[in-house]
Amino acid sequence: MWAKIFTTVKYTLVTVNLLFVITGIIILSVGGSVQSAYNGYHHFLSDRFFSLPAFCIATGIIIFLISFFGFYGAFMENYMMNMAFVGAMILMFIFQLSACIAGYALRGNTVALVQQQLMSTMELYGPSLEVTKLWDEVQEDFECCGVVNASDWIAPLGTQQTGGLPVSCCPHVYGTIQTVNCTVIQAYATGCAEAFGDWVKSHATAIGVAGIFLVLMQALAVGGALWMAKMSREERGAYP
Repeated sequence: MWAKIFTTVKYTLVTVNLLFVITGIIILSVGGSVQSAYNGYHHFLSDRFFSLPAFCIATGIIIFLISFFGFYGAFMENYMMNMAFVGAMILMFIFQLSACIAGYALRGNTVALVQQQLMSTMELYGPSLEVTKLWDEVQEDFECCGVVNASDWIAPLGTQQTGGLPVSCCPHVYGTIQTVNCTVIQAYATGCAEAFGDWVKSHATAIGVAGIFLVLMQALAVGGALWMAKMSREERGAYP
């Protein structure tokens, strides 16, 4: 009976480690895609947003490597390799749990942090071509205007008399030939802190969900590896 259970756990653990290889690739892909998405808006995001995808990429690579040790230890029923795998996974478990907590804490502050970054760049609209293009892209892509609302642009642009806003604040039909004016009345009603912040939050959530899934998988693998290490030592004396 114990032999059947041992064999079942062995091949289950082998399968789990193969899944870990795939999961490591998935985590790496999620981190890479979020990092790529964030890179286009680096002026509008604080460093805290870039630390999560960077950590995700590093975690994916490490898990991919650790999985080979776990696969070898399970398949060869090697006590020391199984214990080394357990130790590495426990450390990764602690790091990932911390990252998940930090990710969800950051998720709750996303709009406030984005709002702060957006406010700090409004004065650069015009003088900095890069920031100007980025603001126009964000306002067009997310159909928003200003930070909280369109009136946020009045003071930085010095248009108190005319009420003029960036053209990207207003809906317009491409190919129209006419003089384009954009005022507070015509502008998008939604502020970019909310619209852009929700987009940033959704990507942070994707990292959090991937992290939680990986933590649950790790708990299963650690439990199986510990049991197998104990059985291999006591029942089979399988020292390296």
